[in-house]
Amino acid sequence: MSHPEPRKNVTLLMGSPRRNGSTHLLVQEAARALHDQGVATQEVFLDDLTIHDCRGCHGCKQEHNGRCVVQDDMQRVYRMMESSGGLVVAAPVYFGYVPAMTKAWLDRLVPYIGMDMSPTFPGSCPVSFIFVQNMPDPSLFEPALRSFTDAVAMSGLDVRECLVATDCEMGAKPPVTERPDLMERAYALGRDLIAMRPEAKNEF
Repeated sequence: MSHPEPRKNVTLLMGSPRRNGSTHLLVQEAARALHDQGVATQEVFLDDLTIHDCRGCHGCKQEHNGRCVVQDDMQRVYRMMESSGGLVVAAPVYFGYVPAMTKAWLDRLVPYIGMDMSPTFPGSCPVSFIFVQNMPDPSLFEPALRSFTDAVAMSGLDVRECLVATDCEMGAKPPVTERPDLMERAYALGRDLIAMRPEAKNEF
């Protein structure tokens, strides 16, 4: 029996350094939903890469450039993003915000923002987010996380859903695999990433 060819793949950007931790398990559930639709995924642990901070050099703003001049692993991430049919960005919440490597990724999106603040990301690419925190109040870090997703949107990436998984701490609280509410929401996030109508966005 022949199977249909997978559609354009989705890149999963993991901002957690922990494999098989809460964040990773939720990303894997989103990936399962994508695979169930015949969509291939590629997973990247940002902590495994060398991504330098943005230098604020404006090299990407030089005429006929439009590319970051810093030569590190972010160049590969750019290529992956631009060839993807969608992105899932996942990160734990450390000290009220995303980890340093995830923030470095965000800062390096500057080449996709014009000098007039216009978005320049090529084509249309939906992006959804999974944030994991150990505090039970979902609104506790909402302003900081919203500022993160708003900054991503400035690049031209099409911000869709945001799952904030609360009251999670591997080894100290029940694992996310025993939290059907979170697993179902992660699956739905993956399922809807490409299929969702733009007007059906559900941020925070």
